[in-house]
Amino acid sequence: MRHTCGDIVARGEDPPTRLGFTVIELLVSLILFTTAMTLTSIVFIGYQSRTAAQRAAQVFAMDLSYARTSAVRGRETVIVDFDVGAVSYVIKRGAGDTLLWRRFGDNDEIRLDWVDLNLTGDSLVFDTRGVGDLSGAGSSLGLASFAAGETIYDVSFNVMGASKVEAR
Repeated sequence: MRHTCGDIVARGEDPPTRLGFTVIELLVSLILFTTAMTLTSIVFIGYQSRTAAQRAAQVFAMDLSYARTSAVRGRETVIVDFDVGAVSYVIKRGAGDTLLWRRFGDNDEIRLDWVDLNLTGDSLVFDTRGVGDLSGAGSSLGLASFAAGETIYDVSFNVMGASKVEAR
């Protein structure tokens, strides 16, 4: 004889409880979770791209001050030399000693798609008094650009290494 929930309740017994989830409930939950994670990752990747370019530009602005200070303190020329192909730059003394090397590649802390120093020869030289040579800039300001994805930040700087970071 088959018992229904009505018979069980009529006899004063507790109805059987359903344990777990149905396959449909699990699939709907999985689809919702996957959609939420996809949207979150898209937003996060865009955020990383924007902040990478901005952070690289800010680091370069600080490195300009470091290069100028090193030139004045050491009473020797200091060169900021960009390597556009390697997405990097090196700060070195006139004698060739490397003071600082920044690289913005896939395996580095900040990942960029490209960097560019808009000066002739892709290098900036600070003399022993800390004055930068911007003769190849065509104006009184030099310009360095940092890009990650579609986000580009420019650092404009003067002969004294003072700089300003702006989104393009």
